[in-house]
Amino acid sequence: MNNEDKKLPDPLLEKLKLGLDRLDNVYSDLNPPSLSALTLRIKAEAINRRNRERKEMLLFWLLSLCLMGSCLILLLEAPLFYLVIQGAVPAAALVIAAVIRLTRKGQGAAE
Repeated sequence: MNNEDKKLPDPLLEKLKLGLDRLDNVYSDLNPPSLSALTLRIKAEAINRRNRERKEMLLFWLLSLCLMGSCLILLLEAPLFYLVIQGAVPAAALVIAAVIRLTRKGQGAAE
């Protein structure tokens, strides 16, 4: 590199400096929060997160218990109905997959 290359300013660096100066001018009045304020904010957020996780876990357990209970009641009270549902859902999935495959094959032949 020559001395001439070192003397010429990079246009991208100049643009970056101008942008940073503009940001400094706009946000010059803001003071960063103190360490104690940040610590209190972090602790409060940790407590809020823990409470949200606790509520979510409680909702998960209640929903899973309801689903398991309804399946057990259905199995004990109406085993024939339960077995029909257990056979009908996979059969319906196979029929839907076959129909989709045939329609795609038909569309490919039409093109």
